[in-house]
Amino acid sequence: MEVLVHISGIVNDSATNSYIVLLKGERGEEILPIWIGILEAGAIAMALENVAPPRPMTQDLMKTVFDVAGVSVERILINDLRENTFYATLCLAQDGKKFEVDSRPSDALAIALRHKAPIYVNEEVFRKQASESVDSWFRNFEKDGKGYNA
Repeated sequence: MEVLVHISGIVNDSATNSYIVLLKGERGEEILPIWIGILEAGAIAMALENVAPPRPMTQDLMKTVFDVAGVSVERILINDLRENTFYATLCLAQDGKKFEVDSRPSDALAIALRHKAPIYVNEEVFRKQASESVDSWFRNFEKDGKGYNA
């Protein structure tokens, strides 16, 4: 089973000098933190804030290529977690044919935002993510109107 999620926010993890994108389930029960790099965080943040860069970023280029080729992004799926690495799939369609492309979750999220495509997480991924570690990790953050902040 898959859970529809949205991006709740992006926070800085100063302990690892990286960023964390927070995915929250539509039911409000599931929260999935995914560690990403600074460039990926920027690409996601720009899409969340509807900021257009002066020159196309990789995900903007992909959107243009998809649009010109008649490829639609139907949805993305965060489908696995193995050895602390998340996996994602772009679910695409073109001329009535559907196909899937392997992707890093950060790229898939940035592409989904640009295409206004829904984001799903396989329930198994939530189960693999130890809830105790997520709960203890969240105790280090405070929630405000925009999401979670350190």
